[in-house]
Amino acid sequence: MATASTNLSLGRRYLFKLVSNTATIPLFFILEAVLPRALGPAAYGNYNFSTNLFQNFTNFLDMGTSACLFTSLSKRPGEFGLIAVYARFAAIMLILCLLAGLLVLVPDVGRRLMPDVPLWMALPAAIWAYITWMGRVTRGMNDALGLTTHSELIRLGINLFSAMFLLVLYYSGSLNLAVLFGHQYLTLGLLAAGFALCLRGNRMEHPFAASSKNTAKRTNAWSLSKRQYTDYAREFRRYSGPLFVTALCSAFALSGERWILQFFNGSAEQGYFSLSQKIGMACFIFVSAMTPLLTRDLAVAHAKGSPGEMARLLDRFAPMLYALSACLACFTLAEAKSVVRLFGGGQFVEALLPVQIMALYPIHQSYGQIAGAVFYATGETRLLRNITLLMLFAGLSCAWILLAPPDFSSIGDSSLASSSAANGGIWSECLLNARLPGGFALGAAGLAWKMVGMQCLTVNILLIACRRSVPFRYRRNLVHQAICPAALILLAYIARHATETVWPGDHLARLLLSGCCYGLLCLLLAFAVPFVFGLERKDITHGYIRKFLKF
Repeated sequence: MATASTNLSLGRRYLFKLVSNTATIPLFFILEAVLPRALGPAAYGNYNFSTNLFQNFTNFLDMGTSACLFTSLSKRPGEFGLIAVYARFAAIMLILCLLAGLLVLVPDVGRRLMPDVPLWMALPAAIWAYITWMGRVTRGMNDALGLTTHSELIRLGINLFSAMFLLVLYYSGSLNLAVLFGHQYLTLGLLAAGFALCLRGNRMEHPFAASSKNTAKRTNAWSLSKRQYTDYAREFRRYSGPLFVTALCSAFALSGERWILQFFNGSAEQGYFSLSQKIGMACFIFVSAMTPLLTRDLAVAHAKGSPGEMARLLDRFAPMLYALSACLACFTLAEAKSVVRLFGGGQFVEALLPVQIMALYPIHQSYGQIAGAVFYATGETRLLRNITLLMLFAGLSCAWILLAPPDFSSIGDSSLASSSAANGGIWSECLLNARLPGGFALGAAGLAWKMVGMQCLTVNILLIACRRSVPFRYRRNLVHQAICPAALILLAYIARHATETVWPGDHLARLLLSGCCYGLLCLLLAFAVPFVFGLERKDITHGYIRKFLKF
């Protein structure tokens, strides 16, 4: 029998996730305000570069299998065999991550993959990436089975505990890279374990659970026959097989972009970009609560053979999520100077331009995740692979052009040659001898421009491709993509200049006052022109809100 939580409406489940995300925002802000100050640009850059490198590795090993698990559990919540076979895959991934971390400890390998980064960070970063992946998978399983309420309550408690613990470490003066990894292991490990326990505690409420009175069946629940292994392997291979090349190229391209920045600009510039990326992620917190739930409903609608329902979900929720992420992103763009001072302090003043640029990244990220959800729900992973490969190649080429120095092809540049030799030895000299074209040497700002530009282009290509299977209104969405951020940026600058006139300075109090003014202006705009926020006139009435939440 399905649990009561599985019957909650999309609006109610989103509300639980939104409340959880809102309540755990202090953790994110504490983490990103404390770490840059405690570590400094170089160490902060090293931490983010190493963890990003291994996170791309785990994403490659995943190869879309977690998305396949999410979609399959959403459609067939009664099959415990899906969980049993994926647990074995997770164990194999752990072994591969540990081996990869040990391999990078070899000096010749580590210097090439992690230039100017202490090699001892390789194994801790590999473990961090695996635990992060495991937490994401188990949380997605809870969403797929309709256990959002329970899992979000667990997440809320653990994250608030983690935030308090991090503050204690910071103010006691004991926060360094080694202690930070330990703190992250504790937090991520507790989250993954909590999500797993939530699944175990609710097994009896789902059809796949064995009867509590039958100990033998419950003990053998993890056992699978050879035929079951074959069937599940075929299902995952059919779903994820076309994504193998995509996963490989994605890991190479995304790691390559960060590597180029590290190679040419060093750890400090890496730290500036990392800060801008984390601030951009903060703008996406509210939208990230909705996308897994929308993915589940899209999968269910596709399983019922209802493209009309899928189109309704896209037309209804995609513009709203886009506007929600744009609200936070545009305010961050206008208040970038105060935000940088709040998060990074005086050491990160050079991160201002990257932060302003990357503030725009979450705006289209919402559409990107929704478009990807359509491809995963409909199983059209081959088309997704082809589009992704094309854009990855274009993105890596763009990153090289924007980051490489103008005189890169001139091997006679002694400063460049000596820096390259120090970063990678003979391998780097061979790279220089390849006579690749030079670029614009834009550093962290260049990589930020690449991220935002390619994201916008990729998302719209994916949305156009989605219309093959889901007849949603793309032209309306395209117009909304242009009007919404333009209007919100104007409101954000109005709020900023108004508060600076009354209360000059970049302090927190003025930033909060500006945020209140901006929120009021957005509320007035929503009532005057609902289209800007992806709404219709009836959406802002109390009656429709009650219908949406189904209280």
